[in-house]
Amino acid sequence: MSVSMAAGQLADFRRCSTAEEYFILLDVDYDPRVLAVNRLHILRYFANQLVELHDTRTEAGNPVELLREYRDALIRSYEAFTTASALDHRLFKVLQDRAPQSSFVPASSITVERLTPTVPQPSAPSDPVEPSQSAWPHHAAASADYLGGTR
Repeated sequence: MSVSMAAGQLADFRRCSTAEEYFILLDVDYDPRVLAVNRLHILRYFANQLVELHDTRTEAGNPVELLREYRDALIRSYEAFTTASALDHRLFKVLQDRAPQSSFVPASSITVERLTPTVPQPSAPSDPVEPSQSAWPHHAAASADYLGGTR
């Protein structure tokens, strides 16, 4: 690819507005289903890759090399979400805030409190109820009537 052609392609890159346009322009194969599910995450990851790329570059560089590096960054971004989920990367604040909290409790922080056993005191004897003084005096008679017996 010539430098002038790469410069034109770099200008087109700056005008891209959809994920598909980036993939087509940089000639990166993709599965539309993966892109549909992870579009925002891939683009955020890609943007972070570009920031790192520009932070490490000392000069503007050759447009051909720059496009090659952009392509490599897009491939890394796409592959990051074909091998792991958005929850694994947690690129957005809403996912970072919902990061699992550690529930580890060190054994040294566990204490045992021993209670002294108490012997129950015998209660005052209650008056036993005679079988003939049942709370339901008519119970036996009602059962006999129901079962067809006599009183």
